[in-house]
Amino acid sequence: MSYTATATATSTITEARVRAVMQKVRVTFTGLVIAGLITEERAAKWTTVLSYLQLEGVIEYFEIQLGGRQYGLRFTIFDDGSIQQDAKAGGIDFHALPKNTSVGMYTHTRANTPQYVYDELKKWGWGFNGHRLEASTANSRGFSKDGYGIVRETLGEWPK
Repeated sequence: MSYTATATATSTITEARVRAVMQKVRVTFTGLVIAGLITEERAAKWTTVLSYLQLEGVIEYFEIQLGGRQYGLRFTIFDDGSIQQDAKAGGIDFHALPKNTSVGMYTHTRANTPQYVYDELKKWGWGFNGHRLEASTANSRGFSKDGYGIVRETLGEWPK
């Protein structure tokens, strides 16, 4: 007896789902603004660029890198319907960080990302020389809408 199995993958990306999930991510950016670590303009730009990358279906994860890439937050995209957890946003005390803590953004795009996406990022002043944080992860929290979501994890050793 023989049989054939076919695996299919469907994406749960829609504009409404991305917008709903990014509202929760935006709370993290707002925490950085309130703590005086980034400007509101920077937070808005991050929101716009990350939403664009999600809608294009080209981003695997992004990181907020803190303290010269010593620690941070990783936000992993799940567009396959596998995430159902929808936690409360926030929960990170950025006021506890030193006042001059450097803050950067790293995005990890998929291998098949079309050139026009990189061209658009270049127009927005996005750089291409970043590297992911090589650090342990902990404290995950998921944000989702109808099977589309993002899991936020802390990276590395945060200052006490």
